[in-house]
Amino acid sequence: MLAAALTLISCGKDLNDSDETFEAFLNKPSYSPKPGMIWDIYPVEFLFVVTDARGNDLFDESTPDNWLSKPFSATFEGQEFLWPKTATKAYFARLMGFYIYPKSYTLSDVVVLRFGELDGTKTWDTDLKISWPDGSRDVIRLQHAFRWDISGDPETYTGFKVNGVPIEGRLIRLTK
Repeated sequence: MLAAALTLISCGKDLNDSDETFEAFLNKPSYSPKPGMIWDIYPVEFLFVVTDARGNDLFDESTPDNWLSKPFSATFEGQEFLWPKTATKAYFARLMGFYIYPKSYTLSDVVVLRFGELDGTKTWDTDLKISWPDGSRDVIRLQHAFRWDISGDPETYTGFKVNGVPIEGRLIRLTK
């Protein structure tokens, strides 16, 4: 079973849940931001919860035979990103590959695997291709666009598909 979503957090309107298509959003005019306003446009990230068929979190260190130390990779815009890697606490909207959000960070019962960050002010129409430790592969299609609406507020559109299937929600849930 596969349920999935991509997380985009941004100031302004996020049209992710509207009926508007990516193409329609791209064809709307973009204006200028409100004078005197400073906007912090959050980067786009892929957030995953990956479990086995029994519901065990494959990135939780307490799960036997977890995937924390097993190599896997993702290809994005022709660049390969490998896991495992050393994380940093620096915050920049730059593509750094994979990171782990532990349960203590997410305040939930799951460990979240993060891939990012992508500049939230850019237009993205591309695939993230992941090769998992069990030999399976997933392709996540990202369609994201940013613009200023007529009132000077930021507005975004983000749509996603996992292996060709459109998704809803804010977290990509994969069962391996």
